[in-house]
Amino acid sequence: MMRISGFIISVSLFLSALCNAQDTIRYPINEMKGIRLGVDASKFLLPVMYNGERSGFEVTADMHIKGNFFATAEAGRLKVNINWKNESDSITNYNYTGEGIYGKMGTDYNLLKSRRPFSNDIVYGGVRYAYSRFSHQANSIAVRGHFWPDGTRLSMPKTTMDTHWLELLLGVKAEVVNNFYVGLTFRFKFMIVSPKDDFSTPYIIPGYGNGNERFAIGINYYLSYNIHF
Repeated sequence: MMRISGFIISVSLFLSALCNAQDTIRYPINEMKGIRLGVDASKFLLPVMYNGERSGFEVTADMHIKGNFFATAEAGRLKVNINWKNESDSITNYNYTGEGIYGKMGTDYNLLKSRRPFSNDIVYGGVRYAYSRFSHQANSIAVRGHFWPDGTRLSMPKTTMDTHWLELLLGVKAEVVNNFYVGLTFRFKFMIVSPKDDFSTPYIIPGYGNGNERFAIGINYYLSYNIHF
C-alpha cells in the first residue's frame, strides 16, 4: 500500500511540475555551468519500505553539453537479506542474500523551454545503458518430504553474474534554491542480457529490479547540487 501511495504522489508531482513549466512567455534556457552531483533519496527509505530486507545507495552526476542535451552518469549499490519463515511452525525455510553494484550512462534532452528568465528547471526525456555485477546465494533451505519427514537443509552456492539493460526516462529537475535541485524520474527498463545461474534466477538485480522480468518500471527521487567551475 505504501508503494502504491508513493506512485500516485509521484505521478501527481510530475504532472504538476509539467503544468507549471508551461507559460505564454518563453525565455531562452540559461545554460547550466559546471557539474550537478546528487543522490537518490528514495534509496535511504529501502530499509523502511522492505522491513530491513534491502539497503543501498545511488549517486548521480550530469552536466550540460550543448543546447538541450545533458550527459548523465549514475552508480549505486544494493544489498538484500531475506529470511522466509513458515508461519505454521516458525521454521526458517531459507535465508537469501544478494549484493552488487551497477552503473548507468546516457543523455537527457530538455523537452521544454524555461518559463522564467535564467531558470535551470527542466522537464526531460533520456536514455541509459546500464550494467550490473552482483552475486547471490541461499542458506538453510528447509526441505521436507517422503525421504526427510523431519526435514533437512540444503544450500545454494554463491554465484556471481552480469546483467545489461536499456532504459528510457521521463523526469523533472527543479532548482528550489540557488544551485540546489530536487528531481523525479520515471524509468522504463528493457533487459538485453539476462543473468545466468544454473541454480536459481536472482530475486533482485541491483539497479534493475525483479530478476524474473524482462521489463521493469522504476521511480527515483533526487537531491542534487550544481558545482560551478
